Amino acid sequence: MGVKNILKRIFTKEKKVVITGLDSSGKTTLVSFLQNGTFIEHTPTMGKELTTMEVQGIRINIMDMGGQKDFRELWLHEMSDAECVIFMIDAYARERFNEAKDELWKLSSVLKKKALIILANKCDLQPIAQISEIIEALNLSKVSSFEILPISCKTGYGIVPAFMKIYYKLTGKQLTKKLNIRGITVFNQGGIPLTSSDNQQILQGGLFSAINSFVQESFNSELNQLKMGENLIIFKRSKHLLGSIIVNETDNVNLKEAEEGLNELLCHLEHMCPELEEEELDQLKIEYLVKQYASNLL
Repeated sequence: MGVKNILKRIFTKEKKVVITGLDSSGKTTLVSFLQNGTFIEHTPTMGKELTTMEVQGIRINIMDMGGQKDFRELWLHEMSDAECVIFMIDAYARERFNEAKDELWKLSSVLKKKALIILANKCDLQPIAQISEIIEALNLSKVSSFEILPISCKTGYGIVPAFMKIYYKLTGKQLTKKLNIRGITVFNQGGIPLTSSDNQQILQGGLFSAINSFVQESFNSELNQLKMGENLIIFKRSKHLLGSIIVNETDNVNLKEAEEGLNELLCHLEHMCPELEEEELDQLKIEYLVKQYASNLL
């Protein structure tokens, strides 16, 4: 090990998270989404797989545990030195809730000493179990301390809020989103708005009309920002779409991070909507995907 690596270990705190749960619950997909900002199909994890992320000087070692029956006996050993345990459950697969409960309670001796976060995945499907139903099905009322959060590792819904909760459990510090986005709009190649975020109070009246007019007149221009009063509108283009976000200049927003957030949204839409390559556009699908993903930005 070189000097630089030694010093880096000294000055970077390390924390360990173990992700457990039944096979096909979405554990590896969650880790992948955190890394890539979009949904990617994965083959089942064989045994375990380590991923390292560095967040604000904290090195987070994420141990993704295989969920097949042959690998579940490995879970307890990996949890022994972890600060936080994540148990993933497929909220759509009610027929597997009893199996999930049995596996979770096999970990009870260790969970008494560890922070436990239950992630109810696949909230993009219907009908899914409500949080109260999952609590009852897993008998969580008898667990001394836990938190349960709904997410979708396919659409991205709730991923950032869930990670912020994990970070707090690991460090005792709040990981706040630096972006304070007041509105998001996505346009087609003709400059027609396809969807806007739920934050509608800022996207009413003259401001929204002005953004629409500007986009239709200069969709292919290189201009990436438009200032209107205290509002700064940032534009970003992908192959088939254009997006805009509104921030307030007085909020001292990191514009580079705002642009990156918008770019990740557009890349996610392009990835999830391959029909755009055929010049086909499903507006309802894009509206749904923007609403889901915006939970990480607004």
